[in-house]
Amino acid sequence: MLNAKLANFFFVAVSAIGVSFHGKTLAGEKTSPTSMPEVGKPVHCQIRGEATCKLGERPRVEVSLVNQTDEEIYLVGSLDASDCKWRYPYCTFEVTGPDGKSVVHKVARCGNMNTLRAKDFVKVAPGESFNPYKSVDGYGFFGAHQLLARNFSQPGEYRIRFVYSSASDEIAKWGGDGREFVGENAELVGLFKQVPKTEVRSEEFVVTVVGEDE
Repeated sequence: MLNAKLANFFFVAVSAIGVSFHGKTLAGEKTSPTSMPEVGKPVHCQIRGEATCKLGERPRVEVSLVNQTDEEIYLVGSLDASDCKWRYPYCTFEVTGPDGKSVVHKVARCGNMNTLRAKDFVKVAPGESFNPYKSVDGYGFFGAHQLLARNFSQPGEYRIRFVYSSASDEIAKWGGDGREFVGENAELVGLFKQVPKTEVRSEEFVVTVVGEDE
């Protein structure tokens, strides 16, 4: 389990990923090649960020999930270990380096995970966007190790894609520690039923890592 201080570190380390597109514009910002809605999907994923990143720093990338339905839905942000695919929802980034190969290093972490809570379910109105990395409190939501600076260790172009999966309809696979009991919580089960079970991928976002003197 990550404590509040460490959770805040991860949140800062990925530069507040997922801030709504209605927020402050990033310096040197560019968006993904297209933001066309994904036909037949209840949720559409968007990505944007700064076009360049200095060597030794992490890229500034933001993602947003948009409710494409005509009804209110609930979405769950990046939970403790969602970036490792240990529990749903999966909130991960695919990152390829200048040579076209994945640059993501494995991350060492403890095996404990925070238990799923009612506060982790966020209501999203039709057409509104959801920030899966928004700070709820000291225990959520959590950042992604794929965007740590160590994965961007060489100058050149890096291609980044965000993947969000809520595809499992088994609440125990979302539960974290105490997963065997979350299905007995009527409030959690009721909220969980209102989460669309889907998987969405953003367009690729290209960031160029430059040397300190460039």
